[in-house]
Amino acid sequence: MSKTSDATQRGASANPPLGIADRWRGGMANHRLTLTQSLRDMVAEPLQSAMIVMVIAIALALPGALFLAVENLERLSGNVEASTQITVFVEMDANDSAIAQLDATLQTLGGVTLITFISPDEALAEFQALSGFGSALNYLDESPLPAVFVVQPDNVELELAGQLADQIQGFPSVDQVQVDMQWLQRLRSMLEIGEKLITALGIALGLGVLLAVANTVRLTIQNRTDEIIVIRLVGGTDSYVRRPFLYSGLLFGFTGGVSAAVMLSLAVVWLNSSIEVLSRLYESRFVLQGLSFSSVTMLLGGGALLGLVGAWLAVQRHIRGIEP
Repeated sequence: MSKTSDATQRGASANPPLGIADRWRGGMANHRLTLTQSLRDMVAEPLQSAMIVMVIAIALALPGALFLAVENLERLSGNVEASTQITVFVEMDANDSAIAQLDATLQTLGGVTLITFISPDEALAEFQALSGFGSALNYLDESPLPAVFVVQPDNVELELAGQLADQIQGFPSVDQVQVDMQWLQRLRSMLEIGEKLITALGIALGLGVLLAVANTVRLTIQNRTDEIIVIRLVGGTDSYVRRPFLYSGLLFGFTGGVSAAVMLSLAVVWLNSSIEVLSRLYESRFVLQGLSFSSVTMLLGGGALLGLVGAWLAVQRHIRGIEP
């Protein structure tokens, strides 16, 4: 009895139970091995893997391109809004004294950084230079254009500029006050629509990515049915069976996100070559901004997450029916 007890104690001491650290290291080693094998499986079938990755990349790049377009238009609208000006048209019959009084009144306004006066003759000369009528306007006895004050507010918000314009409208000798920002308000409304389109398109194409990954993983599960049965027979757990398929979905999604980021970056570089020429014609330095670090992170993370979720859905659906 004592000999049996001693043998049992020696066997227990020879094979001590694994601690938490040992189990953690073993689990991490298995994860690394599974990830490496999933990469090898992707490389082993380059054509099929490339097709799946490109489907995911296009699905991610389309809302990404719309996001870049909206983001650059918002930046452009911000630059234009920063140069907001209020044009004050003086009444045609206003004399020099009334114009001088209006000038003095405008100078007392708060929230104004610069006031520029344009006389009727200066306005006619500018119109003649820009309109293309040339010498035809020389036959006019006097300028048909009114005197104009250009007021530059120190605040570029549209609401405050509108309030300042309403205040100026009540001054004597003022015929009309114009804030040429209605088109910018329309642009902002279009940008809001664009943001909603990004959300709708992202959801729709995200579902497409889920279906593409899920279908790919489903086919892989069917091809490895015998292998899964053997793993279950030798005691493999459900998590062990699921792991390679989840890593495959994760890799497909991440690689698709990387491909989408590269496609968008190349598109921005290609378009900037033409946009720079157009900007110089308008004496502007506007260029398209590419993906920021946070945008790239969201693209890669979103692709990886969609791939992982798609693989998990396929695994949960199809592995349950595989029993030894």
